[in-house]
Order: sequence, then C-alpha cells, then structure tokens
Amino acid sequence: MFESFDEEARRCIFMARLAAVTDKAKNIGLSQLVAGIRKENPGLFRGVDWQKSPLKLARLTPENLHHASQANADIPLDAKAKRALAAAPEIAKKSGGRVTSGHLLAAVLSADAKLRKQLQKAGLSKESTETKTARAGTRPAVSRSGIGYDLHRLAEKRKLMIGGIEVPFDKGTVGHSDGDVLCHAICDALLGAASMGDIGTHFPDTDEKWRGVSSLVFLRQVRQYLERKNWKIAHIDAVVVAERPKLGPHFPNMRTALAKALGISIEQINLKAKTHEGLGEIGRGEAVGAHVIATIES
Repeated sequence: MFESFDEEARRCIFMARLAAVTDKAKNIGLSQLVAGIRKENPGLFRGVDWQKSPLKLARLTPENLHHASQANADIPLDAKAKRALAAAPEIAKKSGGRVTSGHLLAAVLSADAKLRKQLQKAGLSKESTETKTARAGTRPAVSRSGIGYDLHRLAEKRKLMIGGIEVPFDKGTVGHSDGDVLCHAICDALLGAASMGDIGTHFPDTDEKWRGVSSLVFLRQVRQYLERKNWKIAHIDAVVVAERPKLGPHFPNMRTALAKALGISIEQINLKAKTHEGLGEIGRGEAVGAHVIATIES
C-alpha cells in the first residue's frame, strides 16, 4: 500500500504508531494520524488554536518518542484509519504525484466529518480540508530566524546559572528569576522568530510568580507558545560571553538540559564561548552575556 507514499507521509504514519503507544491505544485511529501529520508537517495546521480544539492529540516530545520507540508493539489501524490510508493514493492521483502529508491529511479529514468540523472550528483552513488543494503538503517548509541577547550582572552569594545548570563559580548572576543569561537569550530569539514579542512581555520582572524561578520554565512555556502556532524549533546557535569561568566543559550538560526543556535533540543546539579580552563590564568580570540565533519551521 505504501509504495506510492513519499518519505514524509511514511514518517507521519510511523509517528502515528508512536502516538498510539503514547496514548496507550489498542488501535491507530484518525487522531493518532493527525498527531503524526502535525509532528512531521506542522505548517498544514497553521492557524489552528489547539486550546480551542476538543481534539486532544498525543504529545510527541523527544522523551515520549524515545519511550514509545522502545515498545515493540504491533498496533493495527482501526477501520477509519484504514479507509483514510486507502483513500490517500486516490487523492494524490488527482494532483498527479505521490502521496504527501497534505494528501494524507485530506484523506483523514474526508474519513470523519466530525473530526473535520472540530479542526475547522479551531481554525484549520478550508484549503487544508479540500482534496483538490491537498497539494499543499508538497510546499516547502516556511523558515524564520530570530535573534536574542541578554546581559546579567555578577555578584557574590548568587548561583551562576547558565543553560539550565549551575556552573561552579564564586559569583552568580543577578536577576528577577535565576538570571540564566543563555536561557533568556534563547527565549527572546524564539519569540522573535515567531513574531511573539520578547521575554519581558511574557515573563515580566514585575510579576512575583517569576521571582527565583528556573529559566527552564520559561523555555518550556515558549515551546508551548510555538506549538500552539504550529512552529517547530529547527536549530539554536548561541555564544556565551564571559571572562571567567571556562564554560566549554559544561556545554554537554547545558545542551542536555536545554534540549529537554525545548523538546528537541541536543544535535539541534550549538554552544560557543567567548571572552571579552578584558574589555568592558564583561572583561572586568562584572557581567556575563549571551547572543543567540534561533531558527523555527512550519
């Protein structure tokens, strides 16, 4: 059956199986297929407010995918899912190509009117639900980049939190939260890429509930903001600027903590360290800074 499915459409079906494992479902149903399609091609769902949708999809985070992939469960398709997969090649024929994620979505929505109405009510465009425009699944991903910058003073009797971990040092960053300069710059870069303001807009230092909180909380929240707008994080490239201490040995642990909070792999995060050659407040050991470029896709 799957000879006519392109690589992305096949990955959608594989992700649907993992969604079924995550949901502890006996069968792969249409909701799991939607979860798989969303994971591989979130751009098809641009405009959907998942908070308004009664359809609750499996959260295919790296942790959930890892646990699900360890399960050797052979989960069958339910009747509606079988009909959708059988219909997808016929839909693809009308646009003269192989089955894409767009054709697969059109087939899923044609198999269940209730599901289609639920997603339309949540903001799914009619274009995505009409088989004649299922070619939308062949469109290249939309990519955006954002920049982030942050600077924090250093003071004694404070913890030095960078990249979600505590770095041993005789000084720490001063801030309303934990003062994690790298996490804050990443937040700004991601929010900027999605045109969603900045960290001060979402986590103001006038709000007591953010006092002393781990900045990994901010990253997890920003990730949820992106997911609601159907953006996925493609890559993070960051430079941390500090005269001391040496940060390179701590980068593996930072990447692990950041990747977990952002729901991405450590390979999608690159970290670099620079000094200020003794110049300015950073060079005098009075502050640390971070510059970040984040790329997101839909």
